Amino acid sequence: MRDVDFFNFWRYLLATIATIYAVVVTGQSLWGWYVWFSGGEKYISVIRQYVLLQGLRLRFKTFWGDVIICLLLCVVLLIMWPLHVMILKKTL
Repeated sequence: MRDVDFFNFWRYLLATIATIYAVVVTGQSLWGWYVWFSGGEKYISVIRQYVLLQGLRLRFKTFWGDVIICLLLCVVLLIMWPLHVMILKKTL
């Protein structure tokens, strides 16, 4: 019988399910916004122009702080990933 590490199995299974779920929900949301904003009615075009104008007026100072934190966390992930693989190879 193979020596199965159930923690790793559960982790990969959960990561796969969470990734698929996030992609599907994000896709559905983006498609809904696209359909709603592509409407040709008079009021929808006014709302579309308003949303675009407000998007251009966003204050990027506070937004970029969050973007930098996300990028730093991605860098930490990319650094830790090979280390995890190295540890996993040594334990097998």
